Amino acid sequence: MAERLTLARQLNEKAARQRLGRLGAHTLEPAWVALWAAPLGLPGKPPGAWLLGAEEMRRALLLTGTELPAQAERPGPGIQLTGATPPAYEAIRRLWLWERIATPRLWRIQALDIPPTPVWLPCWLGYRAGRQHQLTVISGLSGEVLSMLKALILGGLADAYRHAQTPGEKACSPSDIIQEERKSIGTRV
Repeated sequence: MAERLTLARQLNEKAARQRLGRLGAHTLEPAWVALWAAPLGLPGKPPGAWLLGAEEMRRALLLTGTELPAQAERPGPGIQLTGATPPAYEAIRRLWLWERIATPRLWRIQALDIPPTPVWLPCWLGYRAGRQHQLTVISGLSGEVLSMLKALILGGLADAYRHAQTPGEKACSPSDIIQEERKSIGTRV
């Protein structure tokens, strides 16, 4: 498998804090989400856009007008959330269909029959306390809210929680872990 490429974080901590503050979050932390970039374009030409997603996602992210980085780098400081499985070509076509329906334009490009490239997507996780804790995810590229990543991030946090247990502790089922994560950050998926 190809080494995971790292997309450069464009939104610094100060800008992320302002954006998340407007959305009601009181604390934040950087995160890196392991996704898969499927190329979009015309056959025989270089890709003109990328569809970022995973098999577990119902809706993908569209990255237009950019090239993926040429070299693999290590993600910066923050939580690294892995575990997303690469989407099959049929899933990529389905995700691209939903993206075209959601953003009506004259789409001439199509999903190319090239295996997706593993990438690290920079994000900011914002937490809001109160009667219920809530999680807000924004892109480290644009600052846009990425609600479609919430379930994937909760799953990654649950995996991190499960791997952080000491050997003598009672093992939890995945549903127990997800419920614990929902209680700790109080978000509804």
